[in-house]
Amino acid sequence: MSSGNMFSVYGRMTALSGRRAELIALLVDGFRAGGDDSGLLTYSINTAWDDPDTIWLTQLWIDKEAHDTTTRSEPVAAVTRRVGPLLAQQPEGCYGHAVHVHGRTAES
Repeated sequence: MSSGNMFSVYGRMTALSGRRAELIALLVDGFRAGGDDSGLLTYSINTAWDDPDTIWLTQLWIDKEAHDTTTRSEPVAAVTRRVGPLLAQQPEGCYGHAVHVHGRTAES
């Protein structure tokens, strides 16, 4: 499989003090709400040892259309609406295209 059309999302979220575990659990619920056939290939939720409130999030989708369709679906949107009250600040992040995935280089 080429990574040429794969769509990536990566960013940082800062939870209210002491609520990082709750935020992580809610994000996992959101990924599950999208279903197995959503086009989400993989995701990673990461924490840092020296920052008890921040998480780093990475997602890899088959393409942007799969991402947009899934994140706009009502089951995922319902979970997403519950994320805001757990955040200490606005999330930061970027969208992009994967250029190298597990030994595969994007086709031109």
